[in-house]
Amino acid sequence: MFFGTRLLADGWYLMHAAAVSVDTDVGPQAVVFLAGSHGGKSTLAHRASVELSAKFMSDDLVLLRPSSGGVIAVGWPTRVSIPLELLNTMTHERPTTATALNTFGSSSRRHRLVLSPPEYASMFDIQRTGPTMVGAVVVVSPTSATSPGRHGLEVDGNIGVDRLGSALTVATQIPAQRLMMLDLLGVAGPPAQLLRSTEIGQADLLAALRSAEVAVVGLRVPDMARLPSLPVWDALAAHLPWIMGSAS
Repeated sequence: MFFGTRLLADGWYLMHAAAVSVDTDVGPQAVVFLAGSHGGKSTLAHRASVELSAKFMSDDLVLLRPSSGGVIAVGWPTRVSIPLELLNTMTHERPTTATALNTFGSSSRRHRLVLSPPEYASMFDIQRTGPTMVGAVVVVSPTSATSPGRHGLEVDGNIGVDRLGSALTVATQIPAQRLMMLDLLGVAGPPAQLLRSTEIGQADLLAALRSAEVAVVGLRVPDMARLPSLPVWDALAAHLPWIMGSAS
């Protein structure tokens, strides 16, 4: 069962997405990764946090709200789920209370390590952050292309409103069981207000993204199994030159 578009009492849209914050010359900017189930959100959020020294926001649930200055993003990290292929030997050997989990995608089994946000931050020396203005939205999807770009990826820096709207629609279709994980007690931040269940149009969110000139980039991945090692940031830098942040 899906609840459709969800809106918190203060106008926050709840998204099944991942987000990190990158420090740039004009201040921190959030990068929001939109993808379907098992579409690489956790992989990209973790890689950005480790490889780009980005500040972690969430790898599963993100809140977006239009504002006078653009669109604000807030991560809702109820847990962090890391694909095991991203973990090195040293990490495996560290003592942890994390839980091993197997998840099933459309064609393969994924092995993951599930950690609490504090343990995740401590284990990988990662900083977490709060509300941040959105600087970019990366729409991630698989592709059957036999001749990907020079980075082994297809990158489209001119995503249309229809494709972005479709990605947002997918992101707001959150299964009921995932909503039960919401941090209503405020363990990961300020207590949340209860959700208002109603179908909400996305026109205002799309308009806010366009008005703030948020960069919207498409990232098509020919082989999702290779996503942990593909040069994602080099490929995206052509359209998001600031994404490297302090790692550039």
